[in-house]
Amino acid sequence: MSRRRALVGLASVQLRHHWGRGVLAVVGVALAVLLVTLLLGLGFGLFSTGGEAISWINRDLWVTGGGLGIQAGSVGGVENPIQNSHQVAASISADGRVAAAQPLALMTVYVSPNGSEFDTTIGVGTVGEQDPNVGDNQGLRLNDSHYANGTYDGAMRHEVIISPETAEKYDVGVNDTLYIGGTLSQARANEFRIIAVSGRFSTFLGTSSVAIPLSELQEITGTTGTDRAALIGVTLEPGADADAVERDIEREYPELEVRGNSEQVRQIVGGQAAVVVGVVSLVVLAVVSGVMLVVNVLATLVRGQRAELAALKASGVSGGSLVFLVLAQGLLLGIVGGVAGVAAGPLAVDGLNLVLKDLSGFANLIKTPWWVYGFGVGLAVTMGVLGATVAGRQVAKLSPLDHLRAP
Repeated sequence: MSRRRALVGLASVQLRHHWGRGVLAVVGVALAVLLVTLLLGLGFGLFSTGGEAISWINRDLWVTGGGLGIQAGSVGGVENPIQNSHQVAASISADGRVAAAQPLALMTVYVSPNGSEFDTTIGVGTVGEQDPNVGDNQGLRLNDSHYANGTYDGAMRHEVIISPETAEKYDVGVNDTLYIGGTLSQARANEFRIIAVSGRFSTFLGTSSVAIPLSELQEITGTTGTDRAALIGVTLEPGADADAVERDIEREYPELEVRGNSEQVRQIVGGQAAVVVGVVSLVVLAVVSGVMLVVNVLATLVRGQRAELAALKASGVSGGSLVFLVLAQGLLLGIVGGVAGVAAGPLAVDGLNLVLKDLSGFANLIKTPWWVYGFGVGLAVTMGVLGATVAGRQVAKLSPLDHLRAP
């Protein structure tokens, strides 16, 4: 042990003597660890965000009209394929195993706090209880009385739930008003009172939103004739067999598709397959590049230390001890680089999350649990060991006579 401690001390002295190359290796390892950490965090965030978005709405089944993927930051191609959505939801709700079936439509609407300057955002149309954590003991509800059994001549409540992002953008809160409509003229004619600020739908959509009763969204966007919705969220009674209900709905409505939460998560993130492949490719590239850099730096260090290493070997130091000396250098470079890369991780994650929020609409898209940083440190140590292993082959073949011969 004392000999190994001495060799580790000698390794640190050698690195300090060749500090320029050592710093280069540390920077390379740190950058590789940082890049891998960020990319793993992004991949983890993509999948966990899909799950959180679905679980936030808290439904057991999802009825769709076919392929549907919520694209963060926009409705990008999301259609409302379910026709006669109120009637379909009512039919599903009539099943004794179903506690509630709530249609949900997504449409682009104009929004303004003053009726003169408008922006577009995502309008969500839905009915019934929306967020049990907001409102009175019965939870926050949207009353769809305007539907009036399909006549659309009931009184409009003109109530809206807005996302925190919308509230911040327009500097509004509960009991303030917003002008909302599918066209500018419709928006100027329809002033909605804010009844709550909730992140429920912005979490689901990955962007700011305004939620109003489904029939009122259809009214202000001119889509009452077909009563379309994008999804119907189904909540089951306790103990109900979700698979059996799913089969019965699909049997009654063969044109519709029913998914469980896990299936819907896969649908949401399935469109990100190319992103995931790119993330994996970049992780592999970062690892390979980091290993090659450490190998090259250590090989250069060994070449620069050939005379000293030859002298040690000639004085009786075993070849195994010299290999351990190089291994200690690789470990030191890997550990220091790994610590530096992990230390820079939180700042880099915070900065990139701000950028990604503006680009995608999802907050905290990069998520780095402890195992991500642990993987980064382990990777750094592995890079150091691999680099030292390759460089150690030079030491094992070192001949004192070749390097100590007088010029």
